[in-house]
Amino acid sequence: MKKKINFNILSRFSLLSQLLIVFGLVLISFLTIVMPLIQYNANHIIENQMYDMLENTQNEHIPGEIRKEKRKNRLISHLYYDAEKNEWVSDSFDIDYSFANSLYYHVIGNDLEGIVKDKAHKTRTGSGVIDGTTYYYRIAHLTGSNTDYYQISFLSNDYSDKLLGILMKRVIYILYAFLLIMAVVLILWVLTFIKPLNKIKEYVNKIPSGEEGELHLNRKDEIGIVGDAIVHMNADIKRQEKAKEEMIHNISHDLKTPIALIKSYGQSVKDDIYPYGDKESSMDIILENANRLEHKVKMLLYLNRLDYLSSEDKKLDSFVMKDLIVRDIVPMQSLNDLDIVLDLDESTFVGNPDHWRVVIENIVDNASRYAKSVIKITVKDGNMTIFNDGEHIDSHQIQDLFDPYVTGVKGQFGLGLSIVKKTCQMYNYNVKAVNEENGVSFIFTK
Repeated sequence: MKKKINFNILSRFSLLSQLLIVFGLVLISFLTIVMPLIQYNANHIIENQMYDMLENTQNEHIPGEIRKEKRKNRLISHLYYDAEKNEWVSDSFDIDYSFANSLYYHVIGNDLEGIVKDKAHKTRTGSGVIDGTTYYYRIAHLTGSNTDYYQISFLSNDYSDKLLGILMKRVIYILYAFLLIMAVVLILWVLTFIKPLNKIKEYVNKIPSGEEGELHLNRKDEIGIVGDAIVHMNADIKRQEKAKEEMIHNISHDLKTPIALIKSYGQSVKDDIYPYGDKESSMDIILENANRLEHKVKMLLYLNRLDYLSSEDKKLDSFVMKDLIVRDIVPMQSLNDLDIVLDLDESTFVGNPDHWRVVIENIVDNASRYAKSVIKITVKDGNMTIFNDGEHIDSHQIQDLFDPYVTGVKGQFGLGLSIVKKTCQMYNYNVKAVNEENGVSFIFTK
């Protein structure tokens, strides 16, 4: 069975170590791949340069003349061949006769014979080796001369090797200097990451113990975004912890009061003592507090159930909100003296109708405690508004109105609006409370 390559092995090291490892791999790749490519191309360029030099030198020749003077300390040497006589022009040697023959038999012979036979080609170039030395040559037909001459110009690789060495040294020095500068720049760049990351680490380590800390990175990149997100997350955690403590305190208080009253009144009735004058009135108080306790527990269980449901993957169906309101909400009008005015279209809402029924019941129940005479429910274009003509909500309270245990002046448990918000979030709806000119509206939007 083939083993999978672990590409995350670098994550075991620090950022600086990762940079050094990657840079080392780049340097090795450079030495084993890039440098040979550079050398190959440099050799090719130098070789072309050799042939260009030979061509430029031959172009200096004046047709009809043979240079008979011996040239010393020249890079390029020349031979002249008389095709009609099939012999060297003896007065034109830049080199000794024996070397000219050796050059002919080992290097230029085939090309020279080929250009003599093939009159269509005026020049030929090539290279060959004599005693370990490479010679570049160019054969040119001197068509302007009175006799059928061929000029053979050549030079050894001593010059090309020297030129290549100088070129490669300069290229290597430049590349190594560039790599060194890049290494320093990258290291300094990574160090700019390490410092803020260490700050983030120190800040995060303080969160579990509840220590106070500050994190100011002043960065707009991804590290700054992560740092800001952690700061906001810590603030949210603290706010949730505070809300949790307040909720536990409120739950304890709200449950303790009816339980203590039920126990006290139950014991009194058992001892034939009736706090409210007679047995029936005293039992009514016990039952009233028991109902209150039951309602409180049901609300808490329902709120917890919403947290569970929101974490599940669920298929979201649609239903006509108008049908739900007419069937379940309108009958509530008979329970009080308020008018419920409806303005409903056929808009569909996403979610479980039973959950939405609880949402609307909580809003209407809340509105009925504040409204003076009317509650109006409007459903238009997929949005819903529930208005009551009661008093305005205090501005400092309207932002936290949907948090658990936040109650208004006439509020009861502080859980109804929290259930409303959680249900809306579960189905990707938004809900907000808005003070209108003559009342308050609860607005639901997708």
